[in-house]
Amino acid sequence: LRMFILLLLSTLVLAINAGHQAVGVRGTLMCGNVPIRDAEVKLWELDTFPDPDDLLATVRTDSRGGFQISGHESEVTTISVAVKIYHRCNNKGLFNLPGLCKRKITYDVPKGYINGGKTVTKWYDMGVMNMEAKVRGEGTECI
Repeated sequence: LRMFILLLLSTLVLAINAGHQAVGVRGTLMCGNVPIRDAEVKLWELDTFPDPDDLLATVRTDSRGGFQISGHESEVTTISVAVKIYHRCNNKGLFNLPGLCKRKITYDVPKGYINGGKTVTKWYDMGVMNMEAKVRGEGTECI
């Protein structure tokens, strides 16, 4: 019983000390010299099993290929964040149907760009990225 009470109190203390953490990412996506318009960009807070990953935000690139995305999460330890980009640059598609699938590339956000609070204070700027080349570990998402 003592051990149970100690565990319960420890969990309560950790939950009380859990604080909000914010992160923001921006960049521009290009396919060669052409901006990638309407690509989907998702910001994920990565967790370990059994806690599932949390989707913090979703945006689409503008007519110039630009995006800016931010979100916040309450966790006890420093959050781990990834940006997932879904696009059709140089995409042959499934069965040579280019509109059927999207290329999916995941980038980890460095811990130094995660700050306390609900507002981003230091943006992670990914710069201008040419999405033509295949990236090791890249995936595909269909329909």
